Amino acid sequence: MAIARCISNTALISVLAVLAGCTPTPTPANTASPSTSATPAASASATTLSPAEQDLQDAKQAVVMLWQVVDRLTNDPRTTLQDLDTVASGEALEFFRKNLASYRLQRLTGSGDSVIEVQAVQAAGNNDQGLAIWKVTACVDASKTKLVDSAGKNVSAPPYRIQHRSVVVQRTRSLLVDQDEVLGTC
Repeated sequence: MAIARCISNTALISVLAVLAGCTPTPTPANTASPSTSATPAASASATTLSPAEQDLQDAKQAVVMLWQVVDRLTNDPRTTLQDLDTVASGEALEFFRKNLASYRLQRLTGSGDSVIEVQAVQAAGNNDQGLAIWKVTACVDASKTKLVDSAGKNVSAPPYRIQHRSVVVQRTRSLLVDQDEVLGTC
């Protein structure tokens, strides 16, 4: 279910006004502790992720990258909205394009950095088109961001921490956010 189906347009604009002025920070990848060896000259080595574990990491990164692009496009209205095509598809792509176009028409510009806190990620099988999908739940913390109008007035309003569930789909060689749903505050 897309965000647009989950909350009213008025609430949606308020929530996204807060979120769109953000630049997410990627969450750190799982890293293994260095291995130890009896020989002093041995170097540390990291454990290699299984293909399934790597897919989960890639799905997390797809969500982080979506917010990075959305925020960059909000913070710099001169950039092309086609950049969304590299991180989103389907309902999410349509929604964010419309939202960003609306910001530009209203002459709203974002600033500041937000943090994306991935809370859960799981493989979810295949969608009705047979494409592999993952569900990622994340908290978007936009407490240090602003969305300002052409006069410089901050139009951001609480809540600043919004929980999202994103459906990430594998299309060709890329993982793209295909759906994004607001779950509430976090």
